[in-house]
Amino acid sequence: MRLLRELRHRALHDRVYEEIRRGLMAGQFEPGEKVSSRKLASALGTSDMPVRTAMSRLVAEGGLVRRPNGIVHVPTCSRRLYTEGMDLRIMLEGQATYLACGRLTEPDFAALAGYSTALDEAIRAHDVGRYLDANQNLKFTIYNQCGSQLLLHTLSMLWLKIGPVLRCLAAGLDQLAAANFHEEAIRALRGGAAETAAAAIRRDLTAGRDLLLATARFQDDPIATSSLRKIKP
Repeated sequence: MRLLRELRHRALHDRVYEEIRRGLMAGQFEPGEKVSSRKLASALGTSDMPVRTAMSRLVAEGGLVRRPNGIVHVPTCSRRLYTEGMDLRIMLEGQATYLACGRLTEPDFAALAGYSTALDEAIRAHDVGRYLDANQNLKFTIYNQCGSQLLLHTLSMLWLKIGPVLRCLAAGLDQLAAANFHEEAIRALRGGAAETAAAAIRRDLTAGRDLLLATARFQDDPIATSSLRKIKP
């Protein structure tokens, strides 16, 4: 079940856009999935028009793709694009974590503890949707305190580009328990150890990147061919 939140009693156009964008960033849509404004409107508890407006904005940003026939899809991702995007994320999210150290409040740490628990529970339940949702919430609770709007904007665009392919982590979700360094990062942030926290986030991202590269199939991967020799007439 897709983790989109109802938007009743909230300002619509921008909120609808932000929620769909958040879902794309957090891997709540499958690569190549057809996106229906009617179904999204139903999930969000709103009318069709603000969803259509949000989808047009996301097409302009590259978060969605509109085919010549007018059908909107979630973009697929090449192995090269994913690798480049994750390499940039590793570098920039380490920097965002370093800058956030010393800026986090007690409510921030309480939220981080909750998201950390949710990550572990999602792994045990093999629930990739909840894992990705908790992962995004945990990471951006840290990054939102980095003090740089330019850095945050750049990170959100990177997440938007490669977020959907993270659904492929479902194939190796049980292996992530040994690859999660978020608790180490949180301890370091609470202790004011900026470089240790940044290094833990970089290790966390590197482990996730390598796991997905080893287990996922990308749009530019060669199609397996039969090893049987063709019989000549």
